[in-house]
Amino acid sequence: MTDPEPLPITLGESDRAALTEHFLALDSEDRRLRFGASISETAIRSLDERIDFDRDAIFAIAGEDLRLVAVVHVAHYEGRAELGLSVLSGHRGRGLGNALFARAVMHLRNRGIREVFVHCLAENGAMMRLARRNRMRLARGGGEADATLVLAPATPDSLLAEWFRDLAARFTHGSRRDTRRAIDTLKAITPHPVR
Repeated sequence: MTDPEPLPITLGESDRAALTEHFLALDSEDRRLRFGASISETAIRSLDERIDFDRDAIFAIAGEDLRLVAVVHVAHYEGRAELGLSVLSGHRGRGLGNALFARAVMHLRNRGIREVFVHCLAENGAMMRLARRNRMRLARGGGEADATLVLAPATPDSLLAEWFRDLAARFTHGSRRDTRRAIDTLKAITPHPVR
């Protein structure tokens, strides 16, 4: 039996602490690859404080413990957008990056954005594979790489697909969160066996 396709959830201002926790969970090499330079915990906290949830979109996939294990930040610019993606090391190879990429593209396409790009270190093999798999145009130079993709215009089908996927993601995540709360409550009120 295969794992179900991951359903990214949309993050909002109330999720800022969880987003910061995700970035802090990246080891130093993963931080360097994600942000293009080695950055400290203080710098990560400063970056996270500047994310504009009204302008940009952030999608994430949560693990069984509801912590964010994969995140894509969709930074909007004039007519185009940039993606920044991270997946915690223990959760790679499960299609989470592709699921986040597809969700970001759906979001952008349905908002009339015609081009998406990724700027990263050329040595970022995971990002390079994701770009090639999604038929992005690659350009390398000076140890860095840019990948771009021209997006198709929105259609009634793409709008309906986004609405349905968001609904399914909210329902699934909400059910998991409620189940986790119920289990935690039961553990708290159940007397421990005497040894």
